[in-house]
Amino acid sequence: MTENGHRRGRKAGPLRARLSAPFGLATVVALGLSLAAPLSASAEEISSEPFTGASVDEAKWYGGPYTAGDPTGFACLTAAAGEEGPLKKCQKPVGEKAGEGALRLTTNSKKQNGYVISRKAIPARAGMKFSVDFAVYSPGRPGDPADGISLMLLDGAAEMPKKSGQNGAGLGYVGIEGGYLGVGLDVYGNFTSDDFDAAGGLNGRTPNSITVRGAAGVNNPLVATYKSTRLLAADGAKNRADARRTAIVELSTEGVMKVSIDFHDGRPVREVIEPVDLDEIKGQPKVPDSLRIGIAASTGNSTAIHEVWNGKIESLNPNLSTNVLPKGPVNAGEPAEFELTTTNDKLAGPTTGEVVTSQTFPEGVKPVAASGDGWTCTIAGQTVTCKRPGTGADALKPGDSYPPVKVKTEVAADAKGDKNITSQATTPGSPPKQPDTSSFTVTPAKDPALVVTTKPVGDVVGGAPAVYQIDVANKPDAGATNGEVKVVRTFPEGVKPINAVGEGWTCKIAGQTVTCTRPGTGSDVLNPGNSYPPISIGTQVDDDAKGPLEGSTEATTGGKGTGPVKDTTDVKPAPAKDPNLSVVTKPKGDVIAGKPAQFTIDVSNAPEAGPTTGRTTVSRTFPEGVTPVKAAGDGWQCAIVGRTVTCQHDGVIAPGKQAGTITIDTKVDADATGQLEGWTDLSTPGDPNAGNRVFDTFVVKEDAGQLIDCGGWITSSTRAAQCEE
Repeated sequence: MTENGHRRGRKAGPLRARLSAPFGLATVVALGLSLAAPLSASAEEISSEPFTGASVDEAKWYGGPYTAGDPTGFACLTAAAGEEGPLKKCQKPVGEKAGEGALRLTTNSKKQNGYVISRKAIPARAGMKFSVDFAVYSPGRPGDPADGISLMLLDGAAEMPKKSGQNGAGLGYVGIEGGYLGVGLDVYGNFTSDDFDAAGGLNGRTPNSITVRGAAGVNNPLVATYKSTRLLAADGAKNRADARRTAIVELSTEGVMKVSIDFHDGRPVREVIEPVDLDEIKGQPKVPDSLRIGIAASTGNSTAIHEVWNGKIESLNPNLSTNVLPKGPVNAGEPAEFELTTTNDKLAGPTTGEVVTSQTFPEGVKPVAASGDGWTCTIAGQTVTCKRPGTGADALKPGDSYPPVKVKTEVAADAKGDKNITSQATTPGSPPKQPDTSSFTVTPAKDPALVVTTKPVGDVVGGAPAVYQIDVANKPDAGATNGEVKVVRTFPEGVKPINAVGEGWTCKIAGQTVTCTRPGTGSDVLNPGNSYPPISIGTQVDDDAKGPLEGSTEATTGGKGTGPVKDTTDVKPAPAKDPNLSVVTKPKGDVIAGKPAQFTIDVSNAPEAGPTTGRTTVSRTFPEGVTPVKAAGDGWQCAIVGRTVTCQHDGVIAPGKQAGTITIDTKVDADATGQLEGWTDLSTPGDPNAGNRVFDTFVVKEDAGQLIDCGGWITSSTRAAQCEE
């Protein structure tokens, strides 16, 4: 930046933009409107001046004095007929139809100029958006048009100028009486240079630049310039339509403005003068209380036609934005507060209706409460929506902000890194725009520190089922879980896992190992000081298991864990089981009257019972007609008294095993006949069936050839023993 404060390039900054502000206001007033009255409160078209007709209202416009045959020319209407002169028919009539013309500031001749100025001095402050089409083209020299157009801001208290400013490099502004600020659409590039009668400038010309020069009273110093990479005069254009460009000026009631140009090249409108406050321009006299606005153009030795048309002025729409900032650091697993501030752009209009602002918070940062002075807020999921009237005393002026909305949030324990909040502020008349984005960073939480405990529920007894419970907790001073939580339990030999369940857990069993997992993130995150629902594991303890037995359990999450945590189970011995004996007595072959017969007695212990622990006694009593004569069996000591045989066994009869068979020889009386019934008593210490008597029946045949009708020998619930073979 020089002492005068000029810059080059779009990044020229505040000074360049500030000096462009008069351009916008000048263009607006060039319509000849009185801006003393405030504009409409809602954004709407205020007025327009197309310059396309056969006349304009000369009570509002001044085109300078007329001298017949003036070689420098004047501003004229290309669709006018009749008398020639400023704001009338051109010296070289164009003859365009009314409605299809333009305001021609210069012809395509050397050393021409033309200007037009608003007759009415107006307040220096306004609030509006102005757009106007302009064209710089040279049918005879389409490749090198010159010089350009200036938009002028003149002191409203000064006399109306009698002549234009300098031709050529001066663009009709430099030196004009009462000139306060001129914005040059400098096609040829000399308005920017130091090679003519104006203070300051760059060495050599800067074609295709937008340049601001100051007041005539300080020799129109160069104060800012912007070199555009897009052409102000369309390359090779030979007519108005091909050369069309549109200037768009937004000027706030606070004197802040910006300038944009639509180059009509298929690309977006370009902001060429950034927002700036007119009161902050350095080296300039104080902004006058009232202003006249003018448009001028000129040629030097290079030439072009310079025209403007289709001017339109509108009140400014409100243009809201919302900025969201955290009130302090945002830490995972902790509450955080955010402040939402809704602001109206300095170059906008005031709000005229309800203001609605909504913010969508990222996953992991859940809004739980929102409030602010004058706001009514609701929360739906991740979105906070706040409303206020936006009219009357609640209208938001340009450049102002509403009281902030404070939003309280809960930050997930697994949240981390950069996050974005999207905001959308709307009000009647506000332009559609992309949502605002506010960024913040979540500081990751501490690592989780899991604690795992495994213990049996009740006693663990050999030969019985047992249930184990595993509890997983997170230490109070740790961070939340941030990944899958896995629990691996290994049981000792002798304790076999059968099933495993737990709310939220997925479990599987492989041999002696039980593995259970759960997400550990999102809604399943385990916050510091909390515990998961327990895991319940059903097991079967071996009969011969006895303690102490050692197992281990490990809990991990995010690659970090407890390491194997050992535990000891005191297995109580299985209680001694009682024997459970049974006895079967039956004849061995036929029982024939008058002949010897043999009977067998088998004593068995049930598979699930305990072994015998003392003497086993069998006592068999035969019916009348059958007399025992001999009894013996492996391991048995037998004695016969009458019809009763008593045998004793001192050995152990193991579970599922059978003692040696007792064989008893008998003699059958010759007159014995039919179905006879005997019984056998069986006892051993601890046998729950001790003392029970087992009855049996058998059939005595008259001779060996007799057939037994098993169906006919059924009595009560007992069948003949021969029928059981």
